[in-house]
Amino acid sequence: MLSNDFQLTDLINLEEWQKIQDSFAEVTSVTLRTFSPDGNLLSAASRPNRLCDEILAKASRNIFCTKCLTNVKVEAIKNIKGNLNLKCPFDFNLFVIPIKAVGENIIAYLLLGPVLLEEKKDISDYSKEAEKNGIALDVLKDALATTKTMPLAKVEALVKLIEKVFSYIAQTGYHKKRLGEIVPEVVELDPSFSYYYEKKLLSALLQACISALSADSGSVMIVDKETKTLHIKVASQLDQSVINNTEIEMGEGIAGMAAATAESIILPKDEGKNHLSDKMKRRYINSSLIVPFNKEDARSVYGVINLNITRKDMQFSDRDIQLVK
Repeated sequence: MLSNDFQLTDLINLEEWQKIQDSFAEVTSVTLRTFSPDGNLLSAASRPNRLCDEILAKASRNIFCTKCLTNVKVEAIKNIKGNLNLKCPFDFNLFVIPIKAVGENIIAYLLLGPVLLEEKKDISDYSKEAEKNGIALDVLKDALATTKTMPLAKVEALVKLIEKVFSYIAQTGYHKKRLGEIVPEVVELDPSFSYYYEKKLLSALLQACISALSADSGSVMIVDKETKTLHIKVASQLDQSVINNTEIEMGEGIAGMAAATAESIILPKDEGKNHLSDKMKRRYINSSLIVPFNKEDARSVYGVINLNITRKDMQFSDRDIQLVK
């Protein structure tokens, strides 16, 4: 029996995790950091907040201010089992987001914030707390001015998105590890094991991309090296008949072009390249993102991720390519 007792560091390259965390923080203008269940910091703070990471950290003699934890009588982060909104005496809110790779085992915590959920108060309202922590009011005022103010509904939506995407990333790492463990011993006896875990891994990858980029549908196509064709391996919001019957030659169609050139495509932005406008069949799609990818240590394209948006108010951008990669 294979163990499920994994840590985030067993499943994920922390440098890649940091890059994705940084991308989310950049897009949303909030501070993010990752902790292990035992309270160790696993990532550098993305968009560090001056008040919590510099001023109050010195006052509390900790890696960052933990007054919000003590105020709700949470002794350690490992005691938090679900999403939690913490509040400090300066009216800052910190959101704790447990990350799970398999079952109910929490392998990490993402901390979002601090953010303000209402308009900033007059600086004089914090004078007593500032004095108690040895913070000058002018310093506190500057720190407050750079802190993100967001409505609660938007923060809650962001928390759900982060939970889904980073859990999918952890799940992808888990299934990749599982696949690596079973291949040497089992795949020759029963190739279905390999097929099952590859499909789970690619499904988690697709769902993470769909969640992160708010796509309406998508698929992952795999290159058949013998026939030089692409077939749909996993999909979301596609008819089963399309999944079963789609076969695209390398260099043909939009996905085939991306696979043959190993270059990402954004539509309609790139429709003028290589006569791509002639290949656009589904005109109801407002924007598409096609990103080729390969396996570790392999140069040739292994497959293509296709993401689609049908809503008229959204389109993919070059930044989205980097996030998918």
